[in-house]
Amino acid sequence: MKDTTSVGDLTEFEVATALMRTRKRVLRPLSTGLRYDLAIDNGDGTIVRVQCKTGLLRNGFISFRVCNADARRPQGIPYQGQIEAFGVYCPQNRRTYLVPIDAVGANISTARLAWTPHATANIGESAWQRVSRSAETIRPRARQSC
Repeated sequence: MKDTTSVGDLTEFEVATALMRTRKRVLRPLSTGLRYDLAIDNGDGTIVRVQCKTGLLRNGFISFRVCNADARRPQGIPYQGQIEAFGVYCPQNRRTYLVPIDAVGANISTARLAWTPHATANIGESAWQRVSRSAETIRPRARQSC
């Protein structure tokens, strides 16, 4: 049986650490019953709510779930209107990505990031860019419906 709680805890830790390395102010809610795991304090009175997800690297793409499905809600519940970004940690390449929810299509259950191991990108310029030290080019790709 998978220990999904430990996997999720590690992902949340990796996302928070990557954000802090880029000098973001990271907040963590007291309640675990919220739709977001972390928040970024922009320093101007606004926050960015972040839902952390574990990505799976396969065939040149990092896939991650963008809605929450269970036995009671097999079609899933999307995060639109409840978060501003996904923080995605991929254990296979040990990289972290910050993906704005607007870059992910509505009514999908899985999004994919194209992964190029040796490309470069600017980091630290905005909350919407990749937050890990070694950059790759990422392009969100929608896949499947909720």
